[in-house]
Amino acid sequence: MRDVIVIGLGAMGSAAAWQLARRGADVLGLEQFAEGHGKGSSHGRTRVIRRIYSEGPVYMPLLSRAYALWDAMAAESGETFLVRTGGLDIAPEGAPSLTNAIACAEAEEIAHDVLDADSLRARWPELRVPDGFAAVHAPDSGQLRSDAANRWMRKAARAAGAELRFDTPVLGWRRTGDRIAVETPTGTETTKRLVIAAGAWAGTLLPEIDSALIVERQVVGWFAPSTGVDLARLPVFQVEPPGGRRYYVLPPLDGSGTKIGLYGHRGERGPDMCEGRAPDAEDEALLRSGLAEWLPAANGGLETLQECRFTRTSDDRFIIGNWPEDEAVTLLSPCSGHGYKFAPAIGEAAAQLTLGETPAVDLSPFAVTRLR
Repeated sequence: MRDVIVIGLGAMGSAAAWQLARRGADVLGLEQFAEGHGKGSSHGRTRVIRRIYSEGPVYMPLLSRAYALWDAMAAESGETFLVRTGGLDIAPEGAPSLTNAIACAEAEEIAHDVLDADSLRARWPELRVPDGFAAVHAPDSGQLRSDAANRWMRKAARAAGAELRFDTPVLGWRRTGDRIAVETPTGTETTKRLVIAAGAWAGTLLPEIDSALIVERQVVGWFAPSTGVDLARLPVFQVEPPGGRRYYVLPPLDGSGTKIGLYGHRGERGPDMCEGRAPDAEDEALLRSGLAEWLPAANGGLETLQECRFTRTSDDRFIIGNWPEDEAVTLLSPCSGHGYKFAPAIGEAAAQLTLGETPAVDLSPFAVTRLR
């Protein structure tokens, strides 16, 4: 019998397996797809990390812990996963997202600047910022080398003794006396504790919360610059023009082009989005419209489009906590499309919850009970 079985080995599950194994737990990780697959929401070359969080102060303790762990991972691995490029939150002056970002920065004493449209255009003339907009700049924001970080967390988990099995779907699980039985096509595995980090498939393993989870198709694209200008010096940024849209842009890194995504993309939601479909010309056009509006110098040749799936909760807040009906079961994610930057801290939280340690941060805002 295992100490812990982790279901799902995306970023959150890989981080949990690593943190559990390094604490001495006998860990089995199970993933229905191949290692490094692209069917979840944590694959890809890069992800944004924002040091100031416009989603509100509830995330700041977890974010600070994540920053500490990203730096610890770099020291342990000898690799640089977090590239500090600086980051901008751009929105109309007085927008709630800017107010939240400034409040977070001031409360946590995080280095930042508040810039008006003239200052933004003077500092980064490649950005096309209309009058009446402003931004918060955080020097410690940047990009995460997500695929490299995922690979390292799995490598570290294995080095600490975890067994990770891929192409192994979980057919179901059940409580049997003092143990939990997990069914796979090759047989039954038993464990003392269970961590579910199955993302878009969490509701199939916990049907009680399935109705509270919304699977959404997302597409991001990488585009070569249309001119000879050096865009690599730009900060990452997100921009919220009126109308509820939010683009996020990652300048070139490691030889790639500029990455852009539109949060919510085409609004395609529902159970069939678990399967997804290949990106198409409409996806490309939607992303190009964002570049044309905000960073036209990046609107050159298409390098690649990549699909993923966000699994959102009704309040877009994460789920991190023990299952109320069985304290030996810990649920991680869904993270509503903005969780990757927190991965090492969420993995640590899972290990602490599972092994009875006191979590490093207050996890009560992310409890599953709020959705039931």
